Amino acid sequence: MMLPPADEAALGGGDTDELCELAERAIETAAGDLGLNPLLFARELAQGEIGLLVSYLRAAAEHVTDLDLRTRIDALLHRLTEWTQDAE
Repeated sequence: MMLPPADEAALGGGDTDELCELAERAIETAAGDLGLNPLLFARELAQGEIGLLVSYLRAAAEHVTDLDLRTRIDALLHRLTEWTQDAE
């Protein structure tokens, strides 16, 4: 069940304005780093592409033999999943 944006922001301890500001900054930063159009990038992200990326990265990580790269992948997955879970 998807919560309305205001409810999602409240669960994270912020407000809708903060959520919008952070989302805009995240999209602009990532799009800039990747040399992409921010609006087109945001449209793709809105379709659930981040969830797919995390699941693909998680599945591929076990096949990475370079220890340094594997450590960085694991740390990124941790930040994108464990650190962002709601407290229960």
